[in-house]
Amino acid sequence: MSHLKEHQTKNLITRMNRIEGQLSGIKKMIIEDKAYDEVIIQINSTRSALQKLSQILLEAQADHSLIHVSEGYDLEDEMKKLRKVITQYNKIN
Repeated sequence: MSHLKEHQTKNLITRMNRIEGQLSGIKKMIIEDKAYDEVIIQINSTRSALQKLSQILLEAQADHSLIHVSEGYDLEDEMKKLRKVITQYNKIN
């Protein structure tokens, strides 16, 4: 992973735990028959959190690839990895 604090495993897991909590909250809202507009607000909030996590991972891959290239790794191989991550990222946006 990247050297940026936001990209560190501990911080990514913290974000994921928060998202899991949001999903549990949505499930509870549905079980409790909450108003659909309230549930949709929470779904959108969770979706935004997932999108941010995806963005952070994309940035980390870009950083990782640049660092690798500067360390002498194969440019074409690193570009291939980065393109693959970008393609996946674009599928959720």
